[in-house]
Amino acid sequence: MDRTDPDPKAPVDAALIEATYRFYLGRSAHPETAQSLIERQLPLRRLENNMLNSREYWKKGPVLATHRRGPWDGSILVVEPARILFCPIAKVANTSVKDWALRLSGHAVDKPVHTLLDSGKVRLQARYRSEREFDAIMRDPDWARVAILRDPVDRLISCYWDKFVRNRRVASVLHHTTPVYRFLLGCEEITEAQVEEGITFRQFCHYINLAPREQMDPHWAPQSRYLETCRWDHLFRIEDIDAFERFVLDRCPKALRRERLGMQNVAPRHEGTVDEALADVPPAKLDRFRNLPNAVLLTPDIEDFIRDYFALDYVLLDRCAR
Repeated sequence: MDRTDPDPKAPVDAALIEATYRFYLGRSAHPETAQSLIERQLPLRRLENNMLNSREYWKKGPVLATHRRGPWDGSILVVEPARILFCPIAKVANTSVKDWALRLSGHAVDKPVHTLLDSGKVRLQARYRSEREFDAIMRDPDWARVAILRDPVDRLISCYWDKFVRNRRVASVLHHTTPVYRFLLGCEEITEAQVEEGITFRQFCHYINLAPREQMDPHWAPQSRYLETCRWDHLFRIEDIDAFERFVLDRCPKALRRERLGMQNVAPRHEGTVDEALADVPPAKLDRFRNLPNAVLLTPDIEDFIRDYFALDYVLLDRCAR
């Protein structure tokens, strides 16, 4: 399959209509249908969606490994120089790897990486590829599907310090955390005073345990949910990120092998030791600390909860390359 398809938002022409009908239905479009689609300037994505939702396709069309089944499948990165599909997972070196993927792909990183990628100005995400194009990549044996995983305890505690303690007053963070406050505090309008006081780590765990799984924010949703609709050939633990870097660079042209990963957005650790138990201490009283050792926020019941709720993440961690 030619990987020079236009943006899925681009209007179709006669050649694209023929290729799309052949791919999904195994036949050509009726001439009057093709002409109508051209006159309407129907975008390629709309045509593909029409194909996927047609009764004719359901009866005899090929079953495709579409990349739009899960909530985050469209965010998979297509890194052509390394021939990898990388699944970004929030709070797992996400910013660093996205920045690196952009640089490897020849793009200047002149704005926050999440903004740059989500805007569509750089077509590195799967959502900006046509289904036919992405299906061809998925079936190409020269491509690898890759992800990095993190211990759920470490990831959840890191998320708590980032979103509910250190940056809890930041507007862009409140976009993620306000539903948690509403759920736990039982009110629609959240005040500055409530955010300032904050919620404890135990309350955060209660929210995750009780709220519908479908409502989980990507920062604390199970890592297994990111990976559940696709086969992943190579999984790496975040502690082995050097091995991940070597794996990617070995697949790149020699000219790119000096383009190193580099870690960004790493939270500073608290200096000195803390002997307190802080699982039930609100953020207003935690502001004097930086990120602390995980143990200060763990109690036996909290640790049991995390290991149960994120059990599939631990299964995936056991599958990681060593």
